Amino acid sequence: MANHSSSEKDEFGSVLEQLRKIQAAMRVCIRAVQDARGRAWEWRDRRDELRGNQPLAHDEISEQRNVRDELNAEVQRLKALRDEELEHARTLQDKLQGLRNSRDPHKNLVSREELQRRFRELEWKQQTSPLSIEEERALIEEMESISKTMETAPPTNPTTPAETDETERIWQEVQATRERAQEHHETMITLVEEAQQKHQNIVRLSQSFGPSKEEIDEAHQMYVQCLQEADEMRDRLDVLRSQEAALQQKLDSIRNQRKETQKAREEAAMEKLAEHAREKQKTGQKLSMQELRALMESDGLE
Repeated sequence: MANHSSSEKDEFGSVLEQLRKIQAAMRVCIRAVQDARGRAWEWRDRRDELRGNQPLAHDEISEQRNVRDELNAEVQRLKALRDEELEHARTLQDKLQGLRNSRDPHKNLVSREELQRRFRELEWKQQTSPLSIEEERALIEEMESISKTMETAPPTNPTTPAETDETERIWQEVQATRERAQEHHETMITLVEEAQQKHQNIVRLSQSFGPSKEEIDEAHQMYVQCLQEADEMRDRLDVLRSQEAALQQKLDSIRNQRKETQKAREEAAMEKLAEHAREKQKTGQKLSMQELRALMESDGLE
């Protein structure tokens, strides 16, 4: 039977115990890798399913968004037209005021008709122009002053027929320009309300119809997270495999050393037995089968 030293047995047992622990840890890692990958494939399928349902909501939302953007573009166009008309009206008013100031010798004589026109101009400015508190206060004061002045003002100013015709023509053009600006403004307000309604529809559809981008992103994030877990456990498994290979190599080395030691002991025992057989031969004693075999091996015979 093999005869090993106590130190050899302790070293072999210690290495074997370490190997068994490493192999147990490897089995845990393998199960963890399989579990993480399984969960990753589930999240991937969930993400792809959500993405597959998304076009239904996306098409409806895109349609609403296109309509909203077209409305907003039309609002901007009308706003530009309105502002252009208002600017034209202000230019005409300046021209009209220039004509009034150029009258001689009655340029300071203001008629009730002109005061009424000026009052309407101020009303229009108050309704359509953004004013600071100071500007609006000054405007209201001027309107109140005009109201008082109209009570004593003459119905018309003494002007030439040409002056009257030119003033009336410009005033009619101012009125027409204001009416066009008001039409643009009213249409613009209607379109703004429609665009706001479309925007509310987009928000409602985004929240209630089809999967949200947040849901898809969350599923994708979980998919990536599970893959990372699998990669981390696989890296851990590679380390354990390297440790297993090193311990296995060490065990093989101990086994080989044991075999060599045992072989040397057996060869020494056989040589001793062969020497004993030779002594017996010299005295004519009968040899046993084991002694004959030892003698044959020692002499290199079969």
